[in-house]
Amino acid sequence: MAGGAAGAGKSSKLAKNLVKYGVRYGPLVVEAVRHGREPAQQAVQAAWAKRSARRKAVEHALTVRDGSLLKVIKDGQAIFFVFSGDAIVTTYPVVPQSSYPELLRHADLDKRESAVVLAARRQKILPKVRRKR
Repeated sequence: MAGGAAGAGKSSKLAKNLVKYGVRYGPLVVEAVRHGREPAQQAVQAAWAKRSARRKAVEHALTVRDGSLLKVIKDGQAIFFVFSGDAIVTTYPVVPQSSYPELLRHADLDKRESAVVLAARRQKILPKVRRKR
């Protein structure tokens, strides 16, 4: 019985210490976790946005006549221009049309990828899977 009483004393002391340190350092721990998580969340969201922008741009380039795609980097962000022939159709992510000349000033328009090449590359990466019925 004495051993059980000693064990109960240790657990109550542990509980008191947890409460004491939780009250004192809890808000600091919560803020540290929150600040540590935000950069990671932002990095994941940026990567996801870039991937979805490219996917949307490729899909759009495949739907226009003589479609092609050009990637331009502006302030560390990729901007995908969709062309129909030599005319700009749109960008992904969307940027104002007034900024097109500045974005394309130093771009090499010969590096555009045609929709046919993009479609062939996509087929190699993701082949169609046919299910047996």
